[in-house]
Amino acid sequence: MISLLVAGRNGDVVETGIVGREGAAGLHSGLGERRSYNRAIIQIPGHFAVISAAHFERAVSNSPPLRDLIVRYVESRWAEAQQIAACNALHSGTARLCRWLLQAADCTGSDHVPLTQEYLADMLGMRRTTVTLLAQELQKRQAIRYTRGRITLLDRNMLEAGACDCYEAIKRENHPLRIEVD
Repeated sequence: MISLLVAGRNGDVVETGIVGREGAAGLHSGLGERRSYNRAIIQIPGHFAVISAAHFERAVSNSPPLRDLIVRYVESRWAEAQQIAACNALHSGTARLCRWLLQAADCTGSDHVPLTQEYLADMLGMRRTTVTLLAQELQKRQAIRYTRGRITLLDRNMLEAGACDCYEAIKRENHPLRIEVD
């Protein structure tokens, strides 16, 4: 899983998107030289395919369907960033934590999320102590189990009920985009 982060001058970061097995980071480079406004950091290890920007740009210039796919994918990343910004401003910590845990599980295809509460606090723009209290409550309700550096989703239905509508909005936006390239 890759986190897309925006950093402030003081070094604080906030997550504006997550890329998992359904997507890719840096696809906009296929459209020509572009400026990136975020950092991409691998948060959960996995298997990744890599292609140089020059080779990718050449492939995209020779395939209108691939170019169209990239434009649609970049638009979905933009929509996700807007949804997350609204979520962080409008929704409770519990709803945001439930949304994020569900997103992470969807991105990795696993209900085991190997991340610390400190990391979650950074991604959600909360204090670590707040995340600890929220996670303890979710654990007490048997929605999750957590130990140092590892969270396991036990009851997705309970987490979905606790998440804000942003989870479903982001999930709809992130459906896999498939094309056949010549």
